Amino acid sequence: MRFLAHGALLCSAIATGAQADEAGCTALANITRDGLKIAEAAWVPAGPDDDAGQDLPAYCKVTGVIDERRGAGDVLFGDRFELRLPEGWNGRFYFQGGGGLDGRVRPAFGGSQPTGEPAAVAEGYAVISTDAGHEDKDSSFGLDPEAREAWGYQAIKDVAETGKALTTRYYGEAPHHSYLVGCSNGGRQGMMASQRFPELFDGIVAGAPVFRLSRSHVDTAWGLQKLTAIAPKDDAGHPILSRAFSDADLELLAQDIVRQCDARDGLADGLVLDPAGCDYDPSGLVCGAGQEACLSAEKVETLKLLHEGSRDSAGKRFYVTWSYDPAIADAGWRSWRLGTSETPEPNAIKAGLSNNGIKYVFLTPPDPDFDIINFDFDSDPQRMEASAAFADATSTDLAAFRDAGGKILLYHGTGDAAISANDTARYMAALQQDMGEVGDFARYFPVPGVGHCRGGPGPDSFDVLQSIVTWVEEGRAPDRLVATGAATEGVTRPLCPWPTVATYDGSGPTDAAASFVCR
Repeated sequence: MRFLAHGALLCSAIATGAQADEAGCTALANITRDGLKIAEAAWVPAGPDDDAGQDLPAYCKVTGVIDERRGAGDVLFGDRFELRLPEGWNGRFYFQGGGGLDGRVRPAFGGSQPTGEPAAVAEGYAVISTDAGHEDKDSSFGLDPEAREAWGYQAIKDVAETGKALTTRYYGEAPHHSYLVGCSNGGRQGMMASQRFPELFDGIVAGAPVFRLSRSHVDTAWGLQKLTAIAPKDDAGHPILSRAFSDADLELLAQDIVRQCDARDGLADGLVLDPAGCDYDPSGLVCGAGQEACLSAEKVETLKLLHEGSRDSAGKRFYVTWSYDPAIADAGWRSWRLGTSETPEPNAIKAGLSNNGIKYVFLTPPDPDFDIINFDFDSDPQRMEASAAFADATSTDLAAFRDAGGKILLYHGTGDAAISANDTARYMAALQQDMGEVGDFARYFPVPGVGHCRGGPGPDSFDVLQSIVTWVEEGRAPDRLVATGAATEGVTRPLCPWPTVATYDGSGPTDAAASFVCR
């Protein structure tokens, strides 16, 4: 039986009156419950924290594992976790979303927010993180069916419930509100929680959610094949993926996107605030007679294929389109799509992460000999469909979450090279179609010019944690998020709730978010 018997833990906490101090911390190491093993309960004094990159208050650090077992291949599985319980607790519980296919326990300080926000532990939150049920780098956990489900959704519930119970035991009272904050796979976990465990969290922040992996990985294969096809070859005839587009090529494209789309928001300021609303066409960049700053017809055609998305030989589409965004010239886009390897062995994130994920986790049955470069768009998508049952968070029935008082805030960089922001918009449109007006509990904020979770020429620093707390605990829904960032220093812009778009009012200071309206 999974570790769900929290009632005894809660009663014990109230009876013993555990204290939020060093003695109360070390006492947590003595907890013995079926399915739970505490590895360490140690007091960490206040001071600088290398993981958070800032000073943290004193806290109790608890590590352990839930339901450890031997699985396929005699591999040791279990939901490993780290829980940080700050000395000055604010009464709230924070589940820190994971990333990629997990496989490691990230430091639990609340590091799943956009850039520039303080660590949640420093703000008084009890924070937990998890490896989602497995320890591996190559995604081979997918050979074990139960480990697939743990990663897909079950670990969210089991780790959150265990974390809440330990928090209650330590402080002597239960958290008055619980939150999940994550980006990428952490965003998928947030959407999954709203659909499968509607009463587990009061508030959820789901950034750049990779919530439809059974389809988005098909599109990854499409992109890698198209880019590899035009990549220059070495002396032995092997393509070098990173050279498919040069940095100069991508910068030229970004400048042309700005030229065509920038002023559509009422202000020519170098920021494209509505990439999805700009019908950009790269055809004008095809080299003509005497033209130096240009792209080959082959490269322009490849760009079109990438942004149109994957399809089979009959033209059936598997995924959504991608918006042309100036973030395509950012290092993050290259990291995901092209990499920097000067050898035929690519180091693009998608080439490695997606290939391992597909062959072990998303193909049923797993196929350890699979190579993404040979993906067959007429037959292989069908082999991935079964993974949707545990990996995809696509349900538009959030009635139970809404009725429990839950709120979910989604955000997504429109220049994301990993997952198309247009898919998040598609989900919101479907949610609205199936449930009617959803703005009282679900809002989506596109982030123009920003890549996967962060980075890019757009403003990538904004406060999602306080926004979700204010919405949940005070009932004030965010009608905009004010964003800034390293790339837009001294300039603020509003992030508007979909489907509205930020537009300059025509008279206010051009560096201020207050000069823009959402409409």
